Amino acid sequence: MNQILFVQDKSNNRPIDTKKIVLFFAISIILFGIIFLGEGAYAIYQNKMNEKVSHNSPGNSNLYESQENKPSITLEQTEDNKIVIKIESPIAISHIVYNWNSEASTTIEESGKTTIEETVNIPIGENSFNLSVIDVNGVETREIKTFVLEASKPIIELSVIGDNIKITVTSEADLSYVTYKWNADEEKRENMNTYENKTKFEKTLEIPKGQNTLKITAEDVTGNQSEKSQEIKGVTRAKTSTIARYGYIEFTVEADENIQSVEYTINGESYIMTTNTFGQTKVVHYKVKLIPGMNYLKIVSTTQSGAVDTTVWKYDYKQ
Repeated sequence: MNQILFVQDKSNNRPIDTKKIVLFFAISIILFGIIFLGEGAYAIYQNKMNEKVSHNSPGNSNLYESQENKPSITLEQTEDNKIVIKIESPIAISHIVYNWNSEASTTIEESGKTTIEETVNIPIGENSFNLSVIDVNGVETREIKTFVLEASKPIIELSVIGDNIKITVTSEADLSYVTYKWNADEEKRENMNTYENKTKFEKTLEIPKGQNTLKITAEDVTGNQSEKSQEIKGVTRAKTSTIARYGYIEFTVEADENIQSVEYTINGESYIMTTNTFGQTKVVHYKVKLIPGMNYLKIVSTTQSGAVDTTVWKYDYKQ
């Protein structure tokens, strides 16, 4: 037999129906669940909105709604020591910014391009290349890569020109200093920080008479150092003397070694004498007829080793 469960209200001596109590608790639980789910859904919605606001904020880095919108960036080193920057983006690019290490930045406006290719020179040594790509929405993507470029040692060249010698030093990296000295003399130093072009050094020195040793040292800013020594025999230039008499100008060229040639210009007329004229000799004597009035004479003598001497003379001849 079915039995009916009831509780009795002692104050009124009336039974209370338990079905109403169960119904009341069931409705309360349902309402609580709806409120809980609503708060959770609202929290998720707020998070999504915050992500969108953050995504659209200027200067935001690498935040895209999907990887499909992220630009593709490649940095390639070429054989001639340059970086080729290649960028492909589904969203138009506003500009790119790059710099080496912590140096000043360079900005290139790209005017809404989606494909970009730029070339940058690589400096000597180990350096960090920093690149930022900013699209038209203000979203920034960064790329950092280290490049290492070894520099060759400075190249020292010596060339003898007559009684002078020319020093030429060239370098891939900026030169720090160049030193040179003759024999046991005091070393002379040239600091390159005062030079506009720090990758090339040139200096012409007069060669002392006799046997000499010239030593040159060059070092670049990366610490690469080169040295060069050369034995050089110094000779003096020829000496020229002149005298006017009997309507002629007589000149004598004397040298410590054989004379290669003597070129003279008298009153605008030029003539040259070589070993075919005077043979192998250390002394050349010649005379030229004067004309009434002012006479101009220029004599250029060259020795066998290439030393050059120039003498200019003028004489007012009156008959």
